[in-house]
Amino acid sequence: MDTKLKKYRSYQKKWKIVGVALFFICAMANFFCGIITANISNHWNRDIIEAHSVYDTYEFKNSFAQALDEVILSEVYYRNESRISSGELIDREELLTDFKRYYGIKEGIITGNTSINETFDGLITHGSIPNSLKHNFDEYKELVESRLPLYRKMYIQNQLDDFKSSIRYLNGMTNFLYYVEDSSGNVVAGNTTRGEMSNIDRTIVLSSGFSSDKIGVMGYTSNNTIMETSDYKIYAGIREPFVYGDAFYTLGQEYVFAKAGLPILFGVFTASTIIIIFCLVYLIRVAGQSEKGGKVTYLAVDKIYNEVHFLLVIGLTAFAVFFGVAILSSILNETAIFWAYIFNTILGIIYICDIAAIISYIMSVSRQIKGKIFLRNTWVSVTIRRMSELFTGKTFRGWMIFVMLSYGLGNCVIMGFIIFAAQMGYYFICFLCVLGLFLFNAFCMYLFLRALRSLKRIMISARETSKGNLQYKLNLEEISPSFSNFAMDIANIQDGLKNSVEDAVKGERMKTELITNVSHDLKTPLTSIISYVDLLRSQKLENKAASEYVEILFEKSYRLKQLIEDLIEASKVSSGNITVSKMRLDYRQITLQAIGELEEKIEAAGLEVKVSCPEPLYISADGRHLWRILENLVSNAVKYSMPDSRVYIDIFQAEGRGILVMKNISATPIDFDETRLTDRFVRGDASRTTEGSGLGLSIAQSLAEAQGGTFGIKVDGDLFKAIVSMPLWEDGEQPFQEDEVEMQ
Repeated sequence: MDTKLKKYRSYQKKWKIVGVALFFICAMANFFCGIITANISNHWNRDIIEAHSVYDTYEFKNSFAQALDEVILSEVYYRNESRISSGELIDREELLTDFKRYYGIKEGIITGNTSINETFDGLITHGSIPNSLKHNFDEYKELVESRLPLYRKMYIQNQLDDFKSSIRYLNGMTNFLYYVEDSSGNVVAGNTTRGEMSNIDRTIVLSSGFSSDKIGVMGYTSNNTIMETSDYKIYAGIREPFVYGDAFYTLGQEYVFAKAGLPILFGVFTASTIIIIFCLVYLIRVAGQSEKGGKVTYLAVDKIYNEVHFLLVIGLTAFAVFFGVAILSSILNETAIFWAYIFNTILGIIYICDIAAIISYIMSVSRQIKGKIFLRNTWVSVTIRRMSELFTGKTFRGWMIFVMLSYGLGNCVIMGFIIFAAQMGYYFICFLCVLGLFLFNAFCMYLFLRALRSLKRIMISARETSKGNLQYKLNLEEISPSFSNFAMDIANIQDGLKNSVEDAVKGERMKTELITNVSHDLKTPLTSIISYVDLLRSQKLENKAASEYVEILFEKSYRLKQLIEDLIEASKVSSGNITVSKMRLDYRQITLQAIGELEEKIEAAGLEVKVSCPEPLYISADGRHLWRILENLVSNAVKYSMPDSRVYIDIFQAEGRGILVMKNISATPIDFDETRLTDRFVRGDASRTTEGSGLGLSIAQSLAEAQGGTFGIKVDGDLFKAIVSMPLWEDGEQPFQEDEVEMQ
């Protein structure tokens, strides 16, 4: 037993949940490893793997070259603010080109015949300006005189801003060391000395005539042309190791972190991938089963055709790849932490959805392969089966569509041959095609008439079945394929009805025999008991207790006799084993007779019966059955009415029927559904201490319905109301006996 439990433990739901959870946890671990690796790769490229130190990386060389460019601009090109403010460093061609581009001035006759003076505040005319361009010339002149001086000031201000920015940048450097010498070898600027620079291994020297590069950044600088026309010499180097305080220190820390993190990321990724593979194999093994070799349970997703499911997964994967690449690019280029977090979240959601879709598809394939329905659940397989059903008549609509399409296509093809043969002059072939068209339509008409004949046979069979002729047999071999399923259904209906009728007749026969036998078997011993009890009552018993016992036996035996008679009568009524002989009856008179018969019991219960019916009301009913209904109602009122209360009976005519309404106040609360009162063995007192079998109202209802009438009960609080409706006597009917019938 323990071995068996261990064998099936892996198929338990909790272990499946653990497998899925572990799969997605490892998948998310791979996702984060990929995001971090992508950020490192985007920042360091391949240098993070190939470089032996941060000094060999592109990032370091680019940062060093940027700092070197700032030195060239600030200390060699600009030098000081006075040179910039005087306009000495203005590039005339660059200034004028930018000015014309900014104001949308195009080269033409006006610019070709004019030039701007050295102070940038006026025009010098070299040739003649056509009269048609005088207006344009005046606008150009006004623009140069009023706007160009301001643009010159803006140009100078931009140079000052660049100079100050370079100075601030260099002042913030603690690891980048430099100094600048003039042609005489004097140090004119820098943040270090010759002695300190001589102790640094990684250095670079830039000048117009001699350069040396021990760092490898010569090709990264963008201001080499400035040094070629200058008589200055720049010495620059980098501290080893970095000290805290600038971007180089931060770059070194990032390099160390990235270099140390890559092996960890690779290890986590490898371990997660191995776990994912094991989880996937486990989930494939236990998919859809609660025990090894057990029944396969399918999910809603398994109803999707496998080709469609595969294409959906491929489409979702392609969307996830393209959209994910776009988002990843945004993540790598985004500097704001908030938006990087948002983009990472979106990319994670897409990744999880795609992984979930893929694992769902794999599990679905696993379940279908285990259940051997993989090939059947393909669109191609289903289409082939549907097409095959068209030829077997399993689907009437499909068969008819196929027949109509075949008929139309056949006529079109033959008509095409006829037209082609007539146009080409092949009249014999045209004649043969016309003959073929006639024969084809004649054959189709034969099939159509055969189908109609089959439909007629099916209709005859259905009509015979509706008449109750269940012996009529429909020959399925004579039915065309288009109606074969329809005919089979009709035949099955006939067989089902026949079996149901036979079972019902058998049941009714058994019920009748049971009622007859039980009636005889119960009455015979009960009659003997009652006779001997009567004999005992006639004897003068000296024992008082014995006399009381005899009286109790007498009372209970008669009560048992009444119960048996009620039970037998209820069984006969429910089985329809009664005869109904309708006659002309006075509803008022027969009600008064029933009250008179039970007058002693009514007086003993302290009840007063009030009958409201001013004139005779004639109904069509069976006297014996109606008498039993009234007797049951009055007996019910005597048993369950509140002592010393009144019972009201109203008899009147309404909508072609005679209505009797009996109302009384119940002695006990009626705290259950009124519809239950007509059920068998339901009595008005829950304790069942009163006499009665609980069949009286049920018998009354059945007898009323057997005579074409209705029986209903209404309860309003403790007010009990019984309503008996009978059809009125019509003058054309023949009375069965005299109007007044005295019931004994």
